[in-house]
Amino acid sequence: NLLKPDTPEAIAKLKDGSTRTIMITGDTALTGVFIAKGAGLMNESATVYLGDLTKSGELYWTDVDREEVVSQSVIDAIIDGRADGDVELAMTGKAYNYLEDVGLIRQYVLFTRVFARMLPNDKVSCVQLHMERGIAAMCGDGGNDCGALRAAHVGLALSDAEASIVSPFSSSDRSINSCVELMIQGRSALATSFAGYLYLILYGQTMTFLKIFSFYFSNTASSNTWIWIDAFINTIMSICVAYSGPAAKLSKHRPTARILGPQVLATALGTVSINFAFLAGAFGWLYSKDWFRCNEFDSSTTDIAKWWLLSDNYEASILAIVCLFQFVNNAMVVNFGFHFRRRWYRNYALVFLWAVYVAIISIVLLAPTNWLGCRFRLNCGSKSVLASEFDLHPSF
Repeated sequence: NLLKPDTPEAIAKLKDGSTRTIMITGDTALTGVFIAKGAGLMNESATVYLGDLTKSGELYWTDVDREEVVSQSVIDAIIDGRADGDVELAMTGKAYNYLEDVGLIRQYVLFTRVFARMLPNDKVSCVQLHMERGIAAMCGDGGNDCGALRAAHVGLALSDAEASIVSPFSSSDRSINSCVELMIQGRSALATSFAGYLYLILYGQTMTFLKIFSFYFSNTASSNTWIWIDAFINTIMSICVAYSGPAAKLSKHRPTARILGPQVLATALGTVSINFAFLAGAFGWLYSKDWFRCNEFDSSTTDIAKWWLLSDNYEASILAIVCLFQFVNNAMVVNFGFHFRRRWYRNYALVFLWAVYVAIISIVLLAPTNWLGCRFRLNCGSKSVLASEFDLHPSF
């Protein structure tokens, strides 16, 4: 088969995205090396040493360009990282089987760019060896690729034939660009999963602060506030976080895959610290006011059957307002980023919802006494205001 025009560009994108690309083929070794250079798997000027077996079953290496036999010490220098210049290894299926039998193949697998004359079982074995060192993806379009496509972490069949049946992914576009698109989508999905994971962590953290402060002051948020948090903010915004689409191009590095890695911990702990600082600052501001008298509210005098009355005090109001803003802003915090997903403002559903929620909470906080604030029992006014303005006659 002729090399497709878009293959070198696709290979360049994969390599630029921190992906090591190799060839496992059933063709001859020289054909594989020629195609590999043309596709950009290796540089045109690279020196290629080809491993094969003699008729007597001994392993030997030859310089593909000079057609000269190379000593094993030269190959050992490459394995040990002492080689000078741009050097690549290639090997035939016979050499691969020999090194596998003697238990040395793992030393060579990450230094070999082309595996030629490989049988279907050899392809499976080669893919499994790469899987031992990291995430391995395999793409192919023939029936002899079925086993390797099935064995790999990610298999992409560039065909509608039998390979597409066993492969988790398939593409009717028989182009390596399908691999690029699959990686873009995969990295975006992983980044989105971590964003959702972080949002739920931050939701739990904010809820924990809300509960701890409520227990300390012997108060609680109003019933409508709890409904707003659980039914509208957390549920809908956690869905909208996942609406961020993939980036337009493959990023130069891979997203983190460690749930407790430094990046995830720094994001979570940093946001938790900022949230706590704002909450503590809000109560510090409250305690600094002359009109505020600490511990004036006595929860023991409240009829427990009317538990929502525990929200009718300054401490509960401050706690509810600050935490409402934090519940909403947490979703926007995890939405930031553009390496693997579209920029934050391209998640239109989340941005719109965030603006609506912030506007609603701001009206409750900043607007004069109004019906909406009274539904949350926040900034609602005195008993006389409720009676004159809203025709409400509470029993307290």
